Amino acid sequence: MTRPLIGITTWRRSIDTDLGTGRPAHTLGAEYATPIEVAGGAVVLLPPTAGIDEVLDRLDGLVLSGGEDVHPSRYGAAPQEGKTYDSARDGYEIALALGARDRGLPVLAICRGLQVSTVAFGGSLMVDIPATEHHHPVRGADEQLSARHPVTFAEGSRLAALYGTTERTVNTIHHQSVEVSAPGLRPVAWAPDGIVEAVEADGDWPFWAVQWHPEKLIDPDEAAEERPLFAAFVEAARERATEPSVAQKGTR
Repeated sequence: MTRPLIGITTWRRSIDTDLGTGRPAHTLGAEYATPIEVAGGAVVLLPPTAGIDEVLDRLDGLVLSGGEDVHPSRYGAAPQEGKTYDSARDGYEIALALGARDRGLPVLAICRGLQVSTVAFGGSLMVDIPATEHHHPVRGADEQLSARHPVTFAEGSRLAALYGTTERTVNTIHHQSVEVSAPGLRPVAWAPDGIVEAVEADGDWPFWAVQWHPEKLIDPDEAAEERPLFAAFVEAARERATEPSVAQKGTR
C-alpha cells in the first residue's frame, strides 16, 4: 500500500546541546509524527525555506503544526507585550496554506495551524481569549496538558461524522481562536463559552482544522478517540498520491 508523503511544519526555537546553549533549531514534538505514521503516512519536516511550490508539488498532505502566535499585525491587531513572534515562519506557513488550497492538497491544521489558515484566507483572531470557565489564562505546562473542556460539533459536519458524535472532550492549551471566520472556512465546533474549536472548508477540499491538540491527547482512551481524524487525513493524502495528476507526474 502506498505511503503518502506528509509534510509537517516545524517550530524554530533555541535549545541547549553538548555544543552550547541557546543554539537555533527547527523542532517538532515526536507526538506529531507518530499518529501520521500509525495511520500509514511517511513524514517529512518542513522548516521555513525557499521553493514553496516545489515543496508542495512533492507532498500528498500537509500538517500545519502548533507553536507560537501569528504576529497580530497580519490581521490588523497590536502585538502583545512580552510575546515573541517568528515572521519567517508566519510568512512560510501562510504561503503553504494558500498553495495547499490552490492545489486541493489535504490539510490537517492544529492549533496555530488553524490560526495560520484563518489569517491566510482573510479572517482574524482573538489575540487573547477572555478568561472563562472553560478557557483560563495561560498556565504551566503540566496544567495545560491535563486541562480539558467539552466541545460540540455541528450536525452534518465532517468532524461529527468522523468522531461519530456531536459532543466530546478535548484538551485546553490554546489562548487564541477565531474572531472573524475566513471566507471559505466555516466553524463546525464550539466550546460552551462560544469559542470556535474547529473549522472546515467549503466544498470538497479535504481540510480539517482543530483548535485543540489531538496529538497531545496521550491517555490511551483519548488517543483512540483521535485516530479517526488522523486516519481520514492520511487516507485523503493516500488518494491524492495515487491520482495521475500532471503536477505530481512531473515531480516524482
